[in-house]
Amino acid sequence: MVDYKAVIKEIPTYTVYYKRYVAESIDTFLNISEEDNFLMDLSDRVLAENPQIALTEPDYNVMIYEDGIFSDHDIHYLYCDAVTAKGKDCEDYAFDVLEGCTAVTVAHKGPYCELGKAHAFARDWIAANGYEQAGPPRDSAIDGCWNQDSEENYLTEVQIPVRKR
Repeated sequence: MVDYKAVIKEIPTYTVYYKRYVAESIDTFLNISEEDNFLMDLSDRVLAENPQIALTEPDYNVMIYEDGIFSDHDIHYLYCDAVTAKGKDCEDYAFDVLEGCTAVTVAHKGPYCELGKAHAFARDWIAANGYEQAGPPRDSAIDGCWNQDSEENYLTEVQIPVRKR
């Protein structure tokens, strides 16, 4: 059994570049390696094509579940990465503002295929503590294939925007 803890956080407003993805499953979408990381390739491209901007420090990126609920199959993701300013939109990506929110957050350590457990814990905590969901859930990758050798050491923060009932 995983020992999850819910934390209420204020997520700030960010300027982001974003791209939409549709994935068969979490496993197929996030089955990437440091050498073959399409999200890093996208980031490199955005920065090369918009040299006047940079990624924020600290880095903030999220996969937003556009259907409004967590799913581990037939997923419509909006991938967002925070940048210092808007750049030029193109066919593959665009820029926008991701509004800040109050969110219930749950740290998940381990493989992406087990993220559903953290989402279920967060949903149960929200229901039991007088909150309601106020926006689509997000997953923010903190540690992954780019800096960890084992999936057991991956760290993802589940973020669900909420408001008091």
